[in-house]
Amino acid sequence: MNVRIVFCKPCGYTDRATSLANEILKLYGLNGVKVTLEAGTNGIFDVYFDEEMVFSRYKEKRLPENKEILDRLTDKLHVTA
Repeated sequence: MNVRIVFCKPCGYTDRATSLANEILKLYGLNGVKVTLEAGTNGIFDVYFDEEMVFSRYKEKRLPENKEILDRLTDKLHVTA
């Protein structure tokens, strides 16, 4: 199970992406979830779970709260378990 966070580095989203990655690893790291950070541009902040998008800053028109992403990942993990 892989989580990929694509974030806009020039926009200053690096800290937000690493904070989210750390929380995901704390909560799910022992369950085999791996997190990859991918620097992007143009305001992107997308989160994927096994290549399925679970959050898009463009679609939501805002940045996510960490708890919101953790809840969405929990839902996905329960479906795949």
